[in-house]
Amino acid sequence: MKYFVVPVLVSLVLLGSSVANAAPTSREINRVEAATRVFEQMPGKLPASVLDNAKGIAVIPGELKGGFIFGGEIGGGVLVSRLTDGSWSPPAFISVAGGSFGLQVGGETRDIILVFNTARSMDFIENGKVNLGGDASVAAGPLGADMGVTSDIPEVYSYASDFGAFIGAAVEGTVLSFDSDANRDMYGIADPLKMQATVIPEPARRFSCVVAGATGAPAEMCS
Repeated sequence: MKYFVVPVLVSLVLLGSSVANAAPTSREINRVEAATRVFEQMPGKLPASVLDNAKGIAVIPGELKGGFIFGGEIGGGVLVSRLTDGSWSPPAFISVAGGSFGLQVGGETRDIILVFNTARSMDFIENGKVNLGGDASVAAGPLGADMGVTSDIPEVYSYASDFGAFIGAAVEGTVLSFDSDANRDMYGIADPLKMQATVIPEPARRFSCVVAGATGAPAEMCS
């Protein structure tokens, strides 16, 4: 037993130091607040059954044009994962690269929402990255007040905002991966989906609460 004492103590010290050094920058705060604004526009515009059955939801704000330019370059957003009790994780920061969202219309960018329909599609991103259309099948999401449950659905649904409305969007060839630096700034850990964050800053907590409210999920941290 004595052989494990030092490694365990070292691990705890390092973890505590990492969490203590969490210091969100304006970049992370702006990104999660922009994602919250996008998601707040969404309730009632996507089928309830899509949201009720979602295993994960990613929001990629288009308003952050200076650092998030699509069409084959680089972008960023946040991703929440459905936990075993039905609640939502804190938002993890993700980077977006490759492919083309086709977001630039007349010089304007659009917001993107991705709904992960299967545990398998979430496994890819939780293990590092996912190639939409390669690792996981993706299709423009259905619209309307609701839709019947079908067995033939893609692993990921994609939507883009269009002047306040949401429409289906093609995102094949796009690669999502964790933005470890941003996650460390916000939580002190690289992957808040796998290792529970001990401190959740208010902007991150609010995003998860907005998602919980839209999906009817448990939201203990929101009370």
